[in-house]
This record gives sequence, C-alpha cells and structure tokens, in this order.
Amino acid sequence: MKALRPSFTIIELIIVIIIIGILAYTINFNFFDNNLKVAADQLENHIRYTESLAMKDDKYQPFPKSNSSADTNQSKFWFMQWWQIRFSINNNNEYFYEIFSDSTKSTTYFDHIGNPVSEFAKDPLTHKYLDGNYNSPKAEKKLNLTKTYGIKVIKFNGTTITSSTNSKRILFDNYGNLFLSEGNINHAGNEYPLKPSERKIATSNIKIDLCRDSACNECIRVNISPSGEVFQTKCK
Repeated sequence: MKALRPSFTIIELIIVIIIIGILAYTINFNFFDNNLKVAADQLENHIRYTESLAMKDDKYQPFPKSNSSADTNQSKFWFMQWWQIRFSINNNNEYFYEIFSDSTKSTTYFDHIGNPVSEFAKDPLTHKYLDGNYNSPKAEKKLNLTKTYGIKVIKFNGTTITSSTNSKRILFDNYGNLFLSEGNINHAGNEYPLKPSERKIATSNIKIDLCRDSACNECIRVNISPSGEVFQTKCK
C-alpha cells in the first residue's frame, strides 16, 4: 500500500507565502496607506466631471432675457460662466478646490468664486456641493485635500499656491476646450472670450502637483493635455 503524498512540499509552501506577501503589500500600498494616490484619483475624476458639465451646458447667450443689469451682464459676459475648477488655500492653510459656474444671479458682476452656493456643481451620487471650503453638511468635505488626504503643498505649473490671491483655475467651454485663468473680479474692458491677459487657451500640458511634504519629495502629478486628457505621472 502506497504512502500518502504530503499536500505541499516545502518549496510549494514558500512560494505560496511569497505570493500572499506580495498581494498583501500591494493591497496595503494601493488602498490603505497611499492617500496621495487616492487624492490624485479623486482630482482626476473631478477634472473630467468639470469638462463633462461644460460640454453639456452651453453658456452662449447673445441676447439678455430682460433689461436688468444682471441679465445684461450675463449675456454680455456669457463666457465668464464657463464651468471651472479652482485651486486655493484658506486661512487655516488648508488646500482645497471647488467646481462651479460663475453667474450674476445675486450681483451684477462675476466674483470668480463659488458664490452663491447655487453656482457649485453637485456630486451626482451624494448630491453634495463640490466645494472643499464650504462649511456646511451639504458640502463634500473630501475636496479639502489637506484635511482629508494630508496634502501640504499644491503646485500649479510649477508655481506654489500660497494664498487665495494666487489661486489657480482651469476652465472648459462647451466644446471641451481648456483655458487658463479667469482674471480679476472687475470685468471692465474684458469683453471677449480669448483675451490673452485674462483667459488663455491651453497649448501645452497643465501640471498640478499634490505634495504630502513641504519639499514635495512625496508628490504625484495630475496632468491635463490641451485636448482634455487627464493622466498621472511622477513629479520629478
């Protein structure tokens, strides 16, 4: 009568242990410890969402709906209502971003921030406002990248955002064209969409660096091509 063969040899057992270790490390690296990657994935998805909102929502309005100053400005400066994503830092040194379409519903000018809250985009699943600096249960807190993911620095095309005055933004028109900047609050003299000093169309990749330390040694880059393609690379 033949003796029963052991279920595993020593070599087979070692191979199984190695494979389990590799899988455990991969899962831990991707899903538990790497908040930086999760933040970059979230931002990448929200950039695509901003572009999709712009392409579905044509802001062109050549004639005002009424004689009111708000409707007149909304018609005259229709291109200032393009959907955009703005990166900034608040008074607590917390980096955040917000997605909104400017309007003149509450004022007769465009203020270039999400105000009133009706300008904010909403998360299609949670229906929360996509603004990381809006202190309300109705706001999606994950857009505060410092509180949620420990982001210490955001660089925009190599420039560190240090205050709300040098906040950076990208805009999409309804054709998916990508633009940089939106100028200052006052719109005097800024009366056409392609004014180079206020609203430049992107001709090269836009680079957004998310850093977990002040020296940006732990960093991931979210890139946006002029055609609207979004992808991630190393910062250096």
